[in-house]
Order: sequence, then structure tokens, then C-alpha cells
Amino acid sequence: MVISSLAWIPAGCADPNPKRYQLTQEEIQKLQALGENANDDEDEDDDVPPDDDDDLPADLRMDEYDDSSGDERNIGDLLVKYDDVEDDDIDHDDSDSSMDDDDEGAETAANDDPREFMPSDVDGLMSMGMANMEGDYKDDDSLGSDVEDTNLLEDDCLVLVGKAEEDFATLEVMLYAPKQGNLYVHHDIPLPAFPLALAHGDIGPLGTAGNFCAVGTFDCGIEIWDLDILDVLEPVCTLGGMDTRAEEELIQINMARAAAGKKLKKKKNQNTKNNQPNKLKDGSHTDAVMALSWNKVHRQVIASGSADGTVKLWDITSDSTAPASTFTHHRDKVQSVAWHPTEGTILATGSFDRSVCLIDARTAGNSKNNTKSQRIPADCESLAWDPFREQNLTCASEDGTLTCWDVRKFDGGEPLWSFIAHEFGVSEVSYNPNVRGLMATSSVDQTVSLWDAHTIDSSGRIKACGSKDVKVGKLYSVSFYPSKQQPWLLTAAGGGTEISIWDLTREKMIRDAFQGRLANGSYIDDSVNDENEVSTEKDFEAMMAAEEKNKSVQKSNDSSAKKGKKKKGKAKKKVHKSRCALPSTTGVCT
Repeated sequence: MVISSLAWIPAGCADPNPKRYQLTQEEIQKLQALGENANDDEDEDDDVPPDDDDDLPADLRMDEYDDSSGDERNIGDLLVKYDDVEDDDIDHDDSDSSMDDDDEGAETAANDDPREFMPSDVDGLMSMGMANMEGDYKDDDSLGSDVEDTNLLEDDCLVLVGKAEEDFATLEVMLYAPKQGNLYVHHDIPLPAFPLALAHGDIGPLGTAGNFCAVGTFDCGIEIWDLDILDVLEPVCTLGGMDTRAEEELIQINMARAAAGKKLKKKKNQNTKNNQPNKLKDGSHTDAVMALSWNKVHRQVIASGSADGTVKLWDITSDSTAPASTFTHHRDKVQSVAWHPTEGTILATGSFDRSVCLIDARTAGNSKNNTKSQRIPADCESLAWDPFREQNLTCASEDGTLTCWDVRKFDGGEPLWSFIAHEFGVSEVSYNPNVRGLMATSSVDQTVSLWDAHTIDSSGRIKACGSKDVKVGKLYSVSFYPSKQQPWLLTAAGGGTEISIWDLTREKMIRDAFQGRLANGSYIDDSVNDENEVSTEKDFEAMMAAEEKNKSVQKSNDSSAKKGKKKKGKAKKKVHKSRCALPSTTGVCT
């Protein structure tokens, strides 16, 4: 099991009352039209090339048997030859008809019984899964239980999780309830391939507001899923990827023919030179989609980076399936893309060619006039813009280096700071959009580190605020909650089977350092209201240290009293605390 990517859903984007998938009126009319035209397609079945079943022995061609014939011995010939079986070996039991008559009579007698069974403890039976929900005793309160389970509350936080296990991949929508501390899967969506990148957006293919997720996989396409529909089976649209229009049309035709009770059509053999029945759509990526970024200014635009070395811009509201622009300025796989938070035409890209580039999305191609670049010491893993100092761009590298530039001096300029943040590499970097300067990094060393990106010491490094092993294996992704309702939430995941939710309101040291930096002052008071609760919460590490100290003093006093030789006992060992370690009351939910 691997969790490759995470993405929060901002507060207010999700429908509080998600709906089950239902066919639209247009889809119903289309199926009806296909059903009416099913007779016209009967003649086309004769053109279908013969199947490979013709090579099978005659006695194994099951579909050649005539179902209308009453001779059941033809099927029996597949196992034994009827001529070899003696009549005496065949048991002609005529008691079945009499038994059927007895059963019919017993059933009639049972129906004549006027009494009705009414269980005395419906709730108890329901808890064991034994209650007949079809009966008249069905509890009216349970009618809306399924709806209540899927409805969202105002303070619920939703996070998207791209997960894969062997040959099975899913997109999970997980719900975190801050008050109760509960974390569970609200609903999930099956994916066709391993998910590599996720991006959330609020504009759909029809140009209307909604709750959508773009998923990049090992396939060459980008799927756009509607997150407000439960039990959805297909994306609302796919950008690039394989051209499957012929297969989709065949599926629709067979659905209509099946409804009309007609024989299903078979897929025609593809006798192409390269033996490839499907081809890529025009302008599609030709390799895995490794990075996605949804533009927050021009909300219908998505940027994608691929293992084919290209960066493409897509307009999901366009009728064309081709990308709007294609950039080929990198010479290796593109691992990260990030739109500027307020300048909707500036895009940062990072690649395995050990370069970070800035491009102007209003132009395309390899022109040097619209591309600026910087060299980095290792492959780029992640890019992030500082939401409060929007001219600052931060890059995380495979060798553990964190580098930040002022993009106003990007081309050939020196970085603002650069240092090794993790010994075993940095997998992702994330800025808190609600707390100034608060930055988090994740690593395959299984730890999340917190930094004050707005405080630089004399050595040129930013201030380290602590680190924590979140106990979910190697980390590949980390992200802060984007909405101001919960400014202290952080999630991380990777090689384990679970995600970790880190509530920083329980970290008094972090809150003391960043309390005055909340973007909205009104939420400072809301967080301070819980300070007494946090400060008075039992710190079990301190309690254990104090208990150990008391035992040591008591033991020393008893020893001195018994021996009467020395007034002082042995020096007590101090409890060791790492200068970077955070208190143990972290409120991690796994």
C-alpha cells in the first residue's frame, strides 16, 4: 500500500448534501434512441470477423447448442457418451412431483395462517443484521440514516488521498471531524492506474462551480472527477490520454441492445500495423502525468507536467480535447508545477534535469524571452510559493536541499537562503496559507519538520521550529489545510496505509511562536480561547520525568537514612530532551 499524493478540499467547496449518481434526461434519451436503432444494426453483425472460438473442438463450442431442443443428452455428451450408459444405471425418481405437491400444500397452509410475526426487539435484531427492513416494522428514523451518514457538517474537513495497492488504485475522500478527532473514509472512487498527482479545483467542464479533482496517473491522460457525486463510475472529462471513443460507443450500443433483449455486438478486430487498437488523443502527453496545478486566478486552467519532459496547459471548459499550450523547455521528466497564487500567468516548473524554471503562460514554445531558469544541486521534488511573500519561490531537492529565490532576481540571481533540511531528501514542501512564515517539509526519514521561513539567522538558514515522526512510514506528501476555519491543521502520508493529521493547536511552543502571525486577526482570539485547555493538558512526558525524579530522591533519602554515612545521594540523571523534538501531546490522528 502506497499513498502517493494528498490534497485538501477548501472549506465551502464540497456540497454538504452529496448525491448518488443518476442518469440525466439526456443520457436516458440517448439510450432510448440507441435502443430504437438496435434493429438497424443487426446486419452489421455479419461483418464481424470470426472469433478464435472456431479453433476449439466441436464438443466445447457451447454457444452452438440449440437451447430450443428438449434433448438434454447433448450436453451430457460432453462428459460421458450416452450410448455407454445402461438404462438400469439411470435412476428414474418419480417422487419429485409428489414432493412438489406436498410443498405446495404446506405453503398454502402457511399462507392461511392469519397471525403476523412482529419481533419484540427490532433494534436488537437490527444491530445483529437480522431485522427484515422490508417489513412493516421498519423504523421511520432509519430511512434517512444513509443520507445523514454522508451529509457534511460545517466544521468537517475533507482531504483527498491518492492510494494504490498492487493492481488496485483509488481516490479516497477522507473526512476529519476536529471536535471529535475522528478520521474516516467518506467515499472513494476507483482509478484505472496508479495516481501520481492530485489537484483540486472548483470549476467543471461546463463552466459551472463545483467540487472537482484532477488526477494524474501512469496513463497519459488527466481525469477530472466530480467529488459531490457518490458511487460515480467515470470522470466528467479526460484531458489527453487514449482515444476510447469507439469503445465507449460500443458500450452504449450494447447497453441499449441488452435492454431490448437483443444479442450484444462484438468488438471488431484491429488489424493495425503496430497492433495498437487505441491511439492517443491529439496533443496528449505521451508518458505518465507526474505533476498537476490548478490555477486559482483563471480557475478553468490546469497545468500538467509529465515524464515526457513537457508542460501542458489545459482549459477544461474548452470543447477541444487538445491542450491550449505546450512547453518543451525541460530536458527530462517534469516532477513539479506550481501556479503563482495571485499572478495567473506565471508558472514555476521543476524537473529531473536539475533546473527550476519560470515561464510566462501567455506564450508557448522554447523562446528564451519567456523562460527564466536556475540550477539546483539535485533533482527537483517539489515547488511552493510563499503566500505572504509572493515573490519568494521555494524548491525542495532530492538531496535534502531547500532553496528559496526572489523571482524578481531569478535569472542568474543568488538565492535568499539554501541549506540541507533533511539528510535523506525532501519529498515535499508546503506553506501554511493562514499563518505567516510557517512552512513544513516531509522526508523519507518519516519525519515532518516545521520552519519559520521569515526568520533567518546569521548563518543564512531559516529558523527550525521542531520535527516529529508521524508514524505513517516514509513520507511522500505533506500539506496544510487551506481554509482559515482550521489554520493549524497539517496532514502527511507516504509508504504506510494511513494518513496522519497533526493538529498544531496542541503544540504550545508552535502557537506561541506563530500566534501573532495569523492572517485574520479574528481567528487569533478563537485559537487563544483554547490556550488554557492546552496549557493545562497533561504532559505525560513531564509527568513521567517528575515521577522518576521523585522516586530517585526518595530512594536516595532511604539509602542515606539506612547507611547513615553520606548526606548526599548520587547525582540524579537529567531527563534528555531533543532540542528539536516537540511535546508528546501532538493530537495525531491515524
